[in-house]
Amino acid sequence: MKLRHLAQAVGTAFVLMAGTSAALAQNYPSKPIELYVNYSAGGGTDLSFRVFAQFLQGVLGQPVVVVNKPGAGGVIGATALAKVRPDGYTIGNLNLPALDASFASKTLPMDPRKAFVPLGHVMFDPAVIAVSAKSKFSSLGDVISHLKANPSGASYAATGKVSTDGLTALAIEKAANVKFRIVNFEGGKDAITAALGGHVDAVGLTISEALPYVKDGSIKLLGVGGTTRNPDVPDVPTFAEQGFPLMINGSSRGLIIPAGTPDDVVKELREAVKKAAADPAYAAKAKELGLQPTYVAPEDVAKHMNEEIAWLQSALQD
Repeated sequence: MKLRHLAQAVGTAFVLMAGTSAALAQNYPSKPIELYVNYSAGGGTDLSFRVFAQFLQGVLGQPVVVVNKPGAGGVIGATALAKVRPDGYTIGNLNLPALDASFASKTLPMDPRKAFVPLGHVMFDPAVIAVSAKSKFSSLGDVISHLKANPSGASYAATGKVSTDGLTALAIEKAANVKFRIVNFEGGKDAITAALGGHVDAVGLTISEALPYVKDGSIKLLGVGGTTRNPDVPDVPTFAEQGFPLMINGSSRGLIIPAGTPDDVVKELREAVKKAAADPAYAAKAKELGLQPTYVAPEDVAKHMNEEIAWLQSALQD
């Protein structure tokens, strides 16, 4: 008898818990949502997510509050996000290849494919290779030919081995079987200054970083990432057009949520992200920042992460 009563009580508790969970999902969201951004306030990543947050909160009907969690190339923020209660009220930014590279290089203490659920990507900042306007190089092919004739004979400014610019160099090295002489700098501005001054032969940037210097004529671009030419620099051929299809083509940015979040909440957020990304006003704002407003569905983000991590785990070991 006691066992039967105990079983009934446990069964009732599960029913009540399930009902409570369903009710929470139906009322979601009923309060502000925090968006962890793994980089410092005022930077390119921070600004791009603050813009998107305005449109996302318009869809959800609740404030989306950006909370900066900078440090260790995004590892500190990602680690913090993995520890929050998975109730849908804390989401985070997903910057690829940065997070995948942190995991592949063993600096991220968890597998992002298991710790997080993608909500979709909403913007793309294509990678570029830039040189001083006075440089003798006019195309990526020129640099590759020079490196084949002079191994390690071209210096390349980057901001770290697993930064987007560093990984772009790695992707070129693997695709063309060459080797740059990498010179690391604290930040992008220092790297650009070195290239402008002729202290390095080339610098890895993204379109949003490079555009001001392209417009004033101080640098020229040798190639751009992506499957099509970038509308902001339509005369610059893609890496693939020049015969070098790369695994790393730029910084793709989207949103994630901790694993274990109720399915109904995940569905609600995914639909909201997709709707906000489709808003023409969002597209206009993103373009003002030099970004490509590009929506990528969650399942495609997950597939890309699998492919990218596999490539990085191999490439970073060499």
